[in-house]
Amino acid sequence: MQPTYTTITGEQEKELLGDVAAGNWEAFSRLYELFSPLVLHYLQVYLPEKQDVEEIGQDVFLKVWKRKETLITVRSFKNYIFIITRNALNDFLRARQSRQQQQAGYERDFVQPHHYSPDDKLLTDQYEAIARAALAALPEKQRRIFELRTRDDKTIQEIADEMGMSVGGIHKSLQQAIAALRDHLGRHGVHYNLLIILCCCADLLQ
Repeated sequence: MQPTYTTITGEQEKELLGDVAAGNWEAFSRLYELFSPLVLHYLQVYLPEKQDVEEIGQDVFLKVWKRKETLITVRSFKNYIFIITRNALNDFLRARQSRQQQQAGYERDFVQPHHYSPDDKLLTDQYEAIARAALAALPEKQRRIFELRTRDDKTIQEIADEMGMSVGGIHKSLQQAIAALRDHLGRHGVHYNLLIILCCCADLLQ
């Protein structure tokens, strides 16, 4: 049975994501109300314990809030949060498997790609090579700043301190990197927000 949730128009979603990106807590609460049923339903398919489902669900939306500035680039929040949820679930299963291997010496399966629809699988499989190429094309300094901001979730001030640059210089380099990535990805039909997700959840920046 599919979860029941309130739908909104694309324009309403865009406006809501913009408000969340600006730090509006009420807008974030609304976003949670709209999409948490989908997240929890997905997790319930794989996890029997309600406590595990609720904890991972909370972690998913915490990640959304921590990266709220990137929401202005998201065209489909449903796709965006699906990937975050799936990766959070796999992280949980990996950690549980590790504990079980230590205690009992046996393995459990992770969530495998055949559970996903073809469209969802493309988001993390086919697009990864394009995203890698886009990142590789950046100048080293821009790539490093982009890495610190997206994967390591550091503030602009923290990046400036680490790299010995001014805050303004970091802002300029980050905007140049984002513009270059958007251009590269756009020419290949890939949305910029997918790169953000891959950077945070995969190993593109390793």
